[in-house]
Amino acid sequence: MSLSRLSFARCKPLAIIWFRNQKVPIGVALFTISFVISECERAAPSAPAGILASRTAQKDGAILFAEHCALCHGVNGDGLGRRREAMNPPPANLMLPPWSDAANAGRTFLAIRNGVPKTAMPPWPSLSDKQIWDVVAHITSRKGI
Repeated sequence: MSLSRLSFARCKPLAIIWFRNQKVPIGVALFTISFVISECERAAPSAPAGILASRTAQKDGAILFAEHCALCHGVNGDGLGRRREAMNPPPANLMLPPWSDAANAGRTFLAIRNGVPKTAMPPWPSLSDKQIWDVVAHITSRKGI
């Protein structure tokens, strides 16, 4: 089986589950799914043991999120930040999968580290890996709030 067929086999179920369970505009859904599927092509890093459940990491991540992310993604991570109107596509709603799922933490890490092509999401080379994992811990801790 070719690499692309393996990636397709791995990513298609993720896309199908996401479409069935979400009630979001189709444009946002298509953008998110295309990002998730494209990220399946790369190996996502694994979160350091215990960091996603760490209250300290979540707290430190909340501080970093307020400083670096809230202007675009909103203070609640719902994509309704003050800069939203000027962005096309709009910032992701981090309260929804795939962003809010701990199982996708490595992909969220890569989106923060490398940015997201063809969007306003920049890379954050000024943040250390630990700081990015703290932000990811904060994002995953807010699921369903």
